[in-house]
Amino acid sequence: MTAEEIEKLAVWCAAAGVSEIELAEAGFSLCLRIQSANASSAAVSDRLRTEAVFKGVRAPGVGVFRLVHPTTGHPVVERGQSVRKGETVGVLQTGPCLKAVVAPADGALGAALVEEGTVVGYGTPLYELL
Repeated sequence: MTAEEIEKLAVWCAAAGVSEIELAEAGFSLCLRIQSANASSAAVSDRLRTEAVFKGVRAPGVGVFRLVHPTTGHPVVERGQSVRKGETVGVLQTGPCLKAVVAPADGALGAALVEEGTVVGYGTPLYELL
């Protein structure tokens, strides 16, 4: 299941008033819990729908987002640069481990949405893709 499919599922669940769902298949399981402490389910649904529409580059995991490659000291990409699907546009650092942040589609890279050295979570929007 892709991140986009999970996001769509979350939007559908929120819109239907479902607060929890579990899916399991060979080698994969998913548990979604949609909580809204002080917000109505309509407000949560609108927020999730807005987030699901984002067409830019998202964090592939948890870590420190790097615009400058930690081993070379050079920027990974420049704003406005044309990128191809699968091309590295940033680095996610977790301890000594580095994970490439890749473009999900062809396009021109917009401004970074988070600053160098920011701790990000899975799915955090990092760049707009124009």
